[in-house]
Amino acid sequence: MLAELTVQNLIIVERALLHPGEGLVVISGETGAGKSLLLDAIDLLSGARVRAGLVGRWGDAATVSAVFQVEAQRAARIAERTQVAIVDGQVILRRRITDNGRSQAWINDVPVTVATLRVAADLLIDLHAQHEPIRLADPAVQMELIDAFAGHQTLVFAYRAMHQRVLDATRELAAIEGGERESLKEQDYLAFQVAVFEQLLPKPGEFTQLEKRHALLSAAGAWRDHASHAAHVLVERDDAVVTVLGRLLRRLEGAPDPRLHAAHESLAQALEHLRDAGAHANEAAESITADPKQLAQVEERLDAWNDLLRKHGPTEDAMFAAWEAITTRLTTLAGLDQRRSVLVTEVATAGAERQVLGTQLADSRRAAFARLAVAVHALLAELGMPRATIALAEDEPLTDAEPTQHGVVRQELRVCTNPGQRPGSLRDVASGGEASRLMLALSAALAASDPIPLMVFDEVDSGVGGRLGSIIGAKLARLGQGRTVLVVTHTPQVAACGVRQYAVRKHQGVDQTLVEVREIASSERETEIADMLGGGAGAAVQARELLMAATASSALQQRAEKSVPSKSLNKSKDRR
Repeated sequence: MLAELTVQNLIIVERALLHPGEGLVVISGETGAGKSLLLDAIDLLSGARVRAGLVGRWGDAATVSAVFQVEAQRAARIAERTQVAIVDGQVILRRRITDNGRSQAWINDVPVTVATLRVAADLLIDLHAQHEPIRLADPAVQMELIDAFAGHQTLVFAYRAMHQRVLDATRELAAIEGGERESLKEQDYLAFQVAVFEQLLPKPGEFTQLEKRHALLSAAGAWRDHASHAAHVLVERDDAVVTVLGRLLRRLEGAPDPRLHAAHESLAQALEHLRDAGAHANEAAESITADPKQLAQVEERLDAWNDLLRKHGPTEDAMFAAWEAITTRLTTLAGLDQRRSVLVTEVATAGAERQVLGTQLADSRRAAFARLAVAVHALLAELGMPRATIALAEDEPLTDAEPTQHGVVRQELRVCTNPGQRPGSLRDVASGGEASRLMLALSAALAASDPIPLMVFDEVDSGVGGRLGSIIGAKLARLGQGRTVLVVTHTPQVAACGVRQYAVRKHQGVDQTLVEVREIASSERETEIADMLGGGAGAAVQARELLMAATASSALQQRAEKSVPSKSLNKSKDRR
């Protein structure tokens, strides 16, 4: 239920404090008094978009806050969806709007986004404001309520689990078939890289040898000429180096001076080295050949090496480390083909099971709706809409409907308020009063299945007479058991059914306007209802009678409920 509502500096409301509590709470006042500002405040808590001119003249920001007391199951759902801790079942929503149009939101004093605030409000508030979107107009909400009414939550959970299996398997299969990591695409790419390595089969140290071999082969002619010239100068011509040194060696042979003897020994060693050098040069000159084919082979292998170093280097060690890592990664992906086959089977099998469960779920919803429609039509007749009808529409053909978490058949409530019109969605009901009464009928029929803490109705009694007003008031009062039902009304018969009543008054001065919201009781309440009846002594008597009749009716209802076990159209103990 809504335990407290505070509105500060909202347009012309300086401060309003309400303590609604459980039951039917009435908001009354003259047309234009400012009752809709309270609905605007609740709408802001529901995550409505900020519009210009919301901040009043008593500060630089407008603030709305609400304190809810909820049961443990709902508290757990709110905590799960908002990631905000809920202690002792108390949920405090707060929103602040500055004069520059910026908005801040809190849940239990924890800063949250407006989207998160809206998530919490969806579990706390059902606002039926005229000409505004309504919660029950959402097909997803409709199906949740029908599911709770039907009592087939086990089937719902089974279907959703199977639907999630299909989604998970499909997502993984898509990743394997078309993703970047952990996919067949990655496997193919790695296999290609390994094939490049294995085709070249590089060996440590080979690159340096290839570079030297390439340098030699690419200048073979020049090196052959150098070798031939060296051999000619050293050993072959008449004045070759070894010839000249041989003459010097012979002249110094047998020299008596030790120093000349040492020179002779050095020349002998040098002559031997020069003869070896000449032989090597001559051998090189004869063996070095310019082989274009061999040069092309070396260049091709060097190009392959350079390509691998560019991709996996820059050093030789880095390249070999990359080769090992790629081979290891490819080994880990070896089971992808098998996993893909498993997933293809999983998608097909789970999809078929989902279709079976989804079909059963749609059938069960049809059966539950048939029972629900009987109750709704009876309530609509009592509320002055005897010819209004509600139906469960479905996509045709059924096989074309894309499965969602809500089912394999897209089902939606459609309503026709006037004979001859085409049934439309709940959003399309033209009359605000008709929309409110339709929502009241649905809410009353689904009361046990949809124990939302706060329901708000804006002039649900629009355009009805006194007899129907009493019926609407009684339905609203009945709906208020276990929750807060807040209703803005001009109908005295509805106002008399409330357990509490707040009067809204507008005070206009020379240069300012102020809205006052105040709880009234006892004689003040009789006076307010009498004024709603038109005023005068007769109205005062009638107001007193209406209040007494409403009190007696409430007491009688309470005694009846204590003596007879509660029988709801929804026989399941499951709750949304």
